[in-house]
Amino acid sequence: RRPACLGGGWCAQAWCYVDACNCDIPVLPKVSSYLPGSTYRGKPVFFSYNTCGGKDTWSKAVPEVGTPGCRCIGFDNVPGTTEMKVGKNMLEYPAEVGGSCQAWDMERHPECKGDKQPKWCHQAWCYVDPCSCGLPQDTPPKISMYLPEATFTGKGIYYSYETCGAKDYFTESMHLKACVNQEDEDSCNKLSRCAWTGRKCLGAELVDHPLCKGLVHGEEEAKSSAAVLRPLAAAAATALA
Repeated sequence: RRPACLGGGWCAQAWCYVDACNCDIPVLPKVSSYLPGSTYRGKPVFFSYNTCGGKDTWSKAVPEVGTPGCRCIGFDNVPGTTEMKVGKNMLEYPAEVGGSCQAWDMERHPECKGDKQPKWCHQAWCYVDPCSCGLPQDTPPKISMYLPEATFTGKGIYYSYETCGAKDYFTESMHLKACVNQEDEDSCNKLSRCAWTGRKCLGAELVDHPLCKGLVHGEEEAKSSAAVLRPLAAAAATALA
């Protein structure tokens, strides 16, 4: 089912979802990265290889498929090409582009050919599902400028360097209309694919899609709670002094 699963390793290991409170096994179950917002009896969904007699090598995050909680999506080992919009031109990339962590732009993007190549050419990235991407909030996935009209499960195509353990030098210098580059609400609202959270500009799905809301709104609520608790804590400390 997963494109990268053509060989052994974690792909060949059996696993299942379990009730973490009714799981008496030597190796503790882990929270599912496939179902980050789901619950079972009021608790997050957990999975286990150990209960099925399998070995959990998945949680060690094979770099080619992204980090746990933000796996790459797409196709792997697929012949043919995909036309990508680069500036005003359409360029051919491999059909499997974005399906795993690779420096896909090397020797393909015009700026990534020759001797003087920008740093972003050498960075690995892949496409991700924005609603299943539990990366730190300061490194959200961004809407692809290469495939602006494409969708995945009804959502826009998002990319991430961070899930591949790489640094995103690309977005700031090359993707000027990326939502994260819009510094105020007016600039954000002028772009139909973006939405303002009250603090920053993100891809519209990250803010408005039902499956994504827990990711962003959870962060905003945490910040609001912290803002309320700080003065209360200070007042309590003053009273005790």
